[in-house]
Amino acid sequence: MTIEKDKPGIEEIDCLEAIDNLYAYLDGELDDEKTLAKFRNHLGHCRSCYSRSQMEEMLNERIQKSGKGQAPESLQNRLRHLIDEL
Repeated sequence: MTIEKDKPGIEEIDCLEAIDNLYAYLDGELDDEKTLAKFRNHLGHCRSCYSRSQMEEMLNERIQKSGKGQAPESLQNRLRHLIDEL
């Protein structure tokens, strides 16, 4: 994660706006350069938001790694049965 520390000329954002942009950033969907610069600038000086972004990034990595397995056959059958009942 690239952090920009208090670059001159970059508009400040508050924590609420940073958190609103966090998931788009982590998913690679924050493509507006101005918004991206403001987000990175905020993380450069807000320890709380930076820590949260790091935790969310690690959580996403764990979920991606663990999501590669297959559900047990008994669970698959149970889900099929429930779907059929609908």
